[in-house]
Amino acid sequence: MIAVAISVGSFAYWYSVSYVKATSKTAFLAVDATATTSDTGSFLNAIIRNTGSLPININEVVVYHDAGHGSVKINKQLNPGDSISVVVDEGKVPGLSFTPGHSYTIVVTTSQGNFTSTAYCMGG
Repeated sequence: MIAVAISVGSFAYWYSVSYVKATSKTAFLAVDATATTSDTGSFLNAIIRNTGSLPININEVVVYHDAGHGSVKINKQLNPGDSISVVVDEGKVPGLSFTPGHSYTIVVTTSQGNFTSTAYCMGG
């Protein structure tokens, strides 16, 4: 009788731990971005880090700026803990322009959905 209780208890523990591990897999990106403008032009520097527990394929980065928006294709898989640095400049997005002191939206499109962040523009 005691062996059966221990066995059932072990199964319940194993099932609970397995369920938590299976359901706790998350897709999450941290985006640290800064927009800069100077006499030589405007650019955005973003570091995108996979802080979740699933691999994520980064498809593109969409940057909203003073003259509209533009996108840069990435097509790179980030495993958990990996990061990528993305520089968006006028060569990649014609007409790219930022105003010091303003904030701009960045959308990272991925295999797991879209992640939105904000970049603050500093003068160069």
